[in-house]
Amino acid sequence: MSLTLTTAHTWIERWDRQQEGYLPDRELMFAVIADAVTAQTDHPAPLVLDVACGPGSLGARIRDRLPSARVIGIDTDPVLLELARAAYGFELVDHNLGDPAWFSALPGEPVDAIVSTTALHWLPADQLAAFYTQAATLLRPGGILLNGDDMATHTVDIDYLDQAVGTGQIEREGVGDRENWADFWTAITAEPELSTAVAERDRRRWDHPENNNVTYEQHRTLLREAGFHSSGTIWQYGRRRILAAVK
Repeated sequence: MSLTLTTAHTWIERWDRQQEGYLPDRELMFAVIADAVTAQTDHPAPLVLDVACGPGSLGARIRDRLPSARVIGIDTDPVLLELARAAYGFELVDHNLGDPAWFSALPGEPVDAIVSTTALHWLPADQLAAFYTQAATLLRPGGILLNGDDMATHTVDIDYLDQAVGTGQIEREGVGDRENWADFWTAITAEPELSTAVAERDRRRWDHPENNNVTYEQHRTLLREAGFHSSGTIWQYGRRRILAAVK
């Protein structure tokens, strides 16, 4: 049974609402990243890599802003990739970012932007360093990398405040009762149109750390060592930042 467009969009909408229970300003993060991609590219049809793309939510927002953009999504979750394929028709690369060979499946042409949200904290520090080096190799001169993610502080007082302001934000936005991660995945495993993808997801059973504990300062050091000439925060809420780096 193939995945229909209607079913794909239904599950992506449910995914987006579930994610907002953890990230109430997720759509704002997407908008800021789309703003930065638009500002940094000098033509209307940029090549954009959506790294750890999930079901394609970020890539879809970028293509809404830049309809001629060529978006290539990279992920290793077969269920989320199937949703992105059916809903948006993106070019997709099924590969784990922890494997340095992920970039060999990409087209051999300069990339204008590499974007990611709430994913790179899964890469251990050595794999993150390798990823940044590969990203710098792929980007054209003046190309931009945008990483929206939680970045560790290693400071107990600041971490406590981050948790407090995050809880307050969730309460103010009224999203505390959204479906959680575990319940979403329990529900989607019963979707007949995704049975093959669900079985493949169960077979893979990959592991990754909950957080690599790489601080903002360490991210910037790794980016500089990878060959980016400038980097800095363009948006922040607590520990959650959008870190931009220009080659």
